Amino acid sequence: MDRGTYVAATGGMLQMRKLEVQNNNLANINTVGFKRQFLTAQNQQFSHTFADALGSKAPFARGDHDRTPGVENIELHTDFSPGAVSFTSNPLDVALRNPRDFFVINTPEGPQYTRAGNFTLSANSELITADGMQVMGDGGPVQISGGKPTINADGSVSINGQVTGKLQVVQVDDTKNLAHAGANRFKVNAGRPAPAPVEPQLIPKSLEMSNVSAVTGMVDLIVTSRAFEAYTKAAQTIDGMNQTAITTLGKKQ
Repeated sequence: MDRGTYVAATGGMLQMRKLEVQNNNLANINTVGFKRQFLTAQNQQFSHTFADALGSKAPFARGDHDRTPGVENIELHTDFSPGAVSFTSNPLDVALRNPRDFFVINTPEGPQYTRAGNFTLSANSELITADGMQVMGDGGPVQISGGKPTINADGSVSINGQVTGKLQVVQVDDTKNLAHAGANRFKVNAGRPAPAPVEPQLIPKSLEMSNVSAVTGMVDLIVTSRAFEAYTKAAQTIDGMNQTAITTLGKKQ
C-alpha cells in the first residue's frame, strides 16, 4: 500500500471508531449512572511492523516508516467522574456520594457493579435494577414486602420505618480494573481482585445522571466528523495522483 494512503487510511479508521464511541455517549446522555467513554491512540512503532521482521531484506523500510508512521494501539477508556445528582422524591431512588463506590448487582454472568440507583420492585418483592437484575444486600438479594419501603442515607432499607436490610456497596480503588458490561454496568477485569465492601454513604430520593455533556459531545462529534472527511479526501487525492502517474508513465512507453 502507498505510504500516504496507509497513513490516511489508519487515521480515518481512528476517526471512524471515535465517531462510534461519541455517538454512543450522546445516545446515553439520559441513562442514569452512565459513564462517558473515549479513545486514545499512538503512532505505530517500527518494531511492530512486518517490515521489521524482514530485517536486511527491507533496508529502506525504517526510513519510510519514520517519515509516515500509521496509527495503532487504539485503547478505549471510561471517564468515571461523577455525574450530576438529581432529586426525584422516589423513595427507591438513591445516589452514591463517593465517586469510587458502586452498588452490587446479581447477573447471570456473576456479580457486577453500577452507580445507577433507579431501583424498583420485582413481582417477587425483590429490589431490582431498571433492567431487572437483583440488587444485593449484606445478606443476599434485598427483599421488600408488606409496606412502604425507603432507602436511607446509610444504605439501610426500611419498611414503614422498620429496618429490614441494607444495601451492599463496594469501593473500587483503581477504576482501570473495571470494564463495561452494559450501558451502566461494569465487571472486574479477569485476574483482578473483587472490590471490598464499604459502609454506604448515599443520597436518598436522588439519582446520579450521566456524566456526558451535550455541548462537549456535539463539539467532539463535529470535530471528529470533519477529521474523518479530511482523511477520506486525502486518501482520494493520493489515489487520484497515483492514477495520473500510472497513466502518464503508460503513455511514455
